[in-house]
Amino acid sequence: MIDKALGFIVAELNAFLGVRYPSSEDHAVLASLTHPDGSAPPHTANRLVVSLVNLEREASAATNGVSTRAEGGYSRTSPALHLNLYILVTASFVNNYPGALTFLSAALGFFQAKPNFDAQSSPAFPREMERLSLELVSLSIQELNNLWAILGAKYLPSAMYKVRMLTFQQGWIGAAVPEVGGTDASVSG
Repeated sequence: MIDKALGFIVAELNAFLGVRYPSSEDHAVLASLTHPDGSAPPHTANRLVVSLVNLEREASAATNGVSTRAEGGYSRTSPALHLNLYILVTASFVNNYPGALTFLSAALGFFQAKPNFDAQSSPAFPREMERLSLELVSLSIQELNNLWAILGAKYLPSAMYKVRMLTFQQGWIGAAVPEVGGTDASVSG
């Protein structure tokens, strides 16, 4: 489901950028900034690169399992897993720093104007999801330095977003609970 959520966000960003800056190629890609050997993937040059950099369990969401009526009793499923995704939107423009800033500014403007996505606001919204909300995250210089060191890449103009809330619920039955029968209590007097 993470791939669907981020693929949807990149597709929406591309639709916006394609109108503003017509091109035969996508302006944004979902990709890692580096290969394991430290080299940059060739398809990320002169594009906005959207990368997943962290996952976080949403602590404020309800974590109860679901009980549903089944034949002869009830079935119980595990609690849903609610996640927030941290994504980095990086302007990976090799020899065009002003272009990098232009596209990063456009992405910031897009997510500022449209921070929430759901089935009503976006026809292509994945059916498995209820809603996605994007929130700009401010990083200190030290946090930024640590992030780019972990990524194994040289700093590029970028912005971090927290994507709230992705819910995982497989619906697998964890336990079958038999139905409680009637009472056999009799009162004698």
